[in-house]
Amino acid sequence: MKSVVKILTSLAFAAILNLTNCKDKEDPSITPDTRTKTQLITASEWKWTVSTCNVPVDTDGKDGASTNLLIQMLPCEIDNSYTFKSDSTMIEKTNVKCKTNEPVSWKWDWEFLNNEKVLDWDGDDFTIIELSGSKLVLKSSVITGSNTYEITDTYTH
Repeated sequence: MKSVVKILTSLAFAAILNLTNCKDKEDPSITPDTRTKTQLITASEWKWTVSTCNVPVDTDGKDGASTNLLIQMLPCEIDNSYTFKSDSTMIEKTNVKCKTNEPVSWKWDWEFLNNEKVLDWDGDDFTIIELSGSKLVLKSSVITGSNTYEITDTYTH
């Protein structure tokens, strides 16, 4: 029995030494993205892929309350693409029109505020949670009466 305890103690000690000697080695094949936020946001077209609310809401009056806002929207409201341009304009295009007489694209203004922590999108301010080469995550607050709703929207390439 003593030899089993000795072996287990040795194995535990070796495991602890191995864990403490491990250095966090960075993968040399992964190059950090050094592009500016303007370069990241203007790199290519964005698609709206996720929209959530901090509390369940029923925006369409059909399916009951949910924190997933996209499932409560019409296809014409969620199929749009967004292209941010370096001249501080943004083009929003739709594939499915909500009304037959509406345009297929709209032009908006955008700019970074507060040391590039906030995106002003045509007068509406969004806190930037993440902006990377493949993902843009924005957070906003909507106040309705005495209720405040936190909306998080994700856009991807």
